[in-house]
Amino acid sequence: MKFDLNFVDFLKLPTKIMAALAMSSGLIIFLPDFFVGKMYLSDFRDKYGFIIGLVFLISFSILSVSLVLSIYKYYTGKHARKKFIAEGNKRLRNLDIYKKAIVYYLYSEDNHTGELPLHDGAVNVLEHNLVIGKATTQYFIEDLNNAVFPYMLQPWVIEELQKDSNLEMIFKQAADEQLAKERGHLNNSSQWNDFINKEINN
Repeated sequence: MKFDLNFVDFLKLPTKIMAALAMSSGLIIFLPDFFVGKMYLSDFRDKYGFIIGLVFLISFSILSVSLVLSIYKYYTGKHARKKFIAEGNKRLRNLDIYKKAIVYYLYSEDNHTGELPLHDGAVNVLEHNLVIGKATTQYFIEDLNNAVFPYMLQPWVIEELQKDSNLEMIFKQAADEQLAKERGHLNNSSQWNDFINKEINN
């Protein structure tokens, strides 16, 4: 029997395979001779014990490091999310008038979803900052020159606006101020125009 052990390929093995190797090699090494003999692996262990030991040490070390990194990423991610939510109110207040108008437009919809210009810089900034998100991955676009796409308000933004009436009023005032400007300053989306007309009429 000949082993062609490629160390680089070994390190690229999936975690499940690495765990199986660590467990199997560990059993061969640490099980009493009686059990190893019952599996007819005594000669194999005596002949390739060095290789089996290396496989166990490397695979076990990689699994241990992977476990530690996974736990670290989980708790750092959880902490980052808590911090993100805790600072959400401040970030919303720091948005400019136009971005607040976009947020309030989505907030005013029953399902907090509406069409927004796909290539609008403010829309892209809001999406990048996790204030809004695309409601679907595929959508039929009639006019490529004025492409619109359905966006939804992120749940944490809805919660902030619902629990803070003062913040909601600030966004309402920002929307009124933005809507007072010329319609073309916003965009040519028909749904935007419907929203503009609704707000002006009110």
